[in-house]
Amino acid sequence: MLRGLILAGGFATRLRPLSCSKPKLLFPLVGTPLIDRMIEWLTLGNVAEVILALNHLSDKMRLEVGARNLGNRVLLSIEDSPLGTGGPLKLAEPMLGGPDPIIVVNGDVACDIDLKCLAEAHRRSRAEATIALFSARDTRPFGVVSVDSKNHVVRFEEKSLMNKGPGWINAGVYILNRTVLRMIPQGRAVSLEREIFPVLAEQMKLNGWKHSGFWYDIGKIQDYVKANMELLERPGYLVANPTSSAVGVERPSFLGDHCIVGSGARIGPRTILSRGVRVGRGTTIRDSIVFEEAVVGDNCRVDGAVIGEATSIGNGAIVGEGSVIAGEVLVPEGAVVRAGSMVLN
Repeated sequence: MLRGLILAGGFATRLRPLSCSKPKLLFPLVGTPLIDRMIEWLTLGNVAEVILALNHLSDKMRLEVGARNLGNRVLLSIEDSPLGTGGPLKLAEPMLGGPDPIIVVNGDVACDIDLKCLAEAHRRSRAEATIALFSARDTRPFGVVSVDSKNHVVRFEEKSLMNKGPGWINAGVYILNRTVLRMIPQGRAVSLEREIFPVLAEQMKLNGWKHSGFWYDIGKIQDYVKANMELLERPGYLVANPTSSAVGVERPSFLGDHCIVGSGARIGPRTILSRGVRVGRGTTIRDSIVFEEAVVGDNCRVDGAVIGEATSIGNGAIVGEGSVIAGEVLVPEGAVVRAGSMVLN
């Protein structure tokens, strides 16, 4: 039985202020929490059991997992402090069983990687570990990987400003033999990318598998917004709730379940309203992402912004382009949030 581990123990500092009140696994991806999409994707890849490696806001994740009635398919491994990308594997080792390989996924990745093909490529390769690769135009924010004609990894270099230009990058999705766990030191933070993968590459025990579909790292707000907007327009992947009968909704837009839009309001284009969002009369929202249960009052204007969960925007308020408002914030009536502002609770 294949088991998967999702690495989500970091503080998600690059997603602040949104991540101050919401774990990144609960961030909506075109209206649906990332964790729901990841569980569905892993299940399609024949992963029967998923372990969430958590630290920051783990209590909220525990409540959400319980509320979703996922049963024994999802287990939690709680870190007292962040353990990097390797330490969580060692901590969760007693939960991982055996002897099948383990699928490990970074908790800020959205993709359509075929996990069955990845697992089969790993089996044929006889490598100790196989990492999914993605072709990037600018490799500087990522780990750069070079492979030979047989897909053996011959170079693995973690993030470097010297890596400017196109190339194959580490996509943050791995399949590991149990022997890799024995390489991970106990009781401290460990980086797979800096401490384990380079050693395996030197020993010719690390393989790469090239992914040609879509892939997004949503660990930064600008990348999170880009992923949502591009997936919103991707045919065949995410189907927006029908909006043809909704007055004042311009496609592409997504309205989640139980959204309420007042008379004379204009939604879209490129606007995503998550579950239970309420929009007042005469309000305009465009090029924006609104998290669940938020309220935008009457006669407001929201342009190119991200609004956190359960936030309330008072009547007549204006939210400028590039603004990010954290969850559970109250923006007063008539307020003007200047372009590029960060508003915290």
